[in-house]
Amino acid sequence: MSSNPDFDRWYAAQKVRIVLSPSKELETFGDTIVNYSLVSELEDFPDKVRVREGRLEAHKPLVITPREVEVEMEGFSEAARSYFNFLKENDEDFRILRYGYSLKSDNFSEVVLTDSLQAVVERVKLDVRARGDRFSAVLVGVDNPWDVSLIELWRREVWRSAGKNIRELGGKGKLF
Repeated sequence: MSSNPDFDRWYAAQKVRIVLSPSKELETFGDTIVNYSLVSELEDFPDKVRVREGRLEAHKPLVITPREVEVEMEGFSEAARSYFNFLKENDEDFRILRYGYSLKSDNFSEVVLTDSLQAVVERVKLDVRARGDRFSAVLVGVDNPWDVSLIELWRREVWRSAGKNIRELGGKGKLF
């Protein structure tokens, strides 16, 4: 870890590898529990590997329109503000999907093992696959700040699921 927290956050986000993604996208009409296993090497301790397990709860995506949310428009001209207000009042097709999530600590656990990172990753992947949970993920990330890896997992899953969610919401008449 460096003395620069901004660098540490960006470094952690860039270093995360998802070695086993959930086999199913986030639910469109309900909440989704994504069970994660995060494997990381302990800094300065060769052959010490930490495995953290827990869950992310992704809330069903909400369709919001500009009328339902206040938007800060700092630095925009009056013409831009007027145009945005026009869209707010007149563009019925302008929609945004909002995903919420919760980090749950009620099922959180961690253990430190003595082995190589690759050996631990392979054992964790086998264990997760044996459970048959379509919403499980295995990540390899940094040990500190480790929770940045979870935010990156959530971001990637939202991105991966958005197309399906939009199609399903459109098909049920909930988007337009």
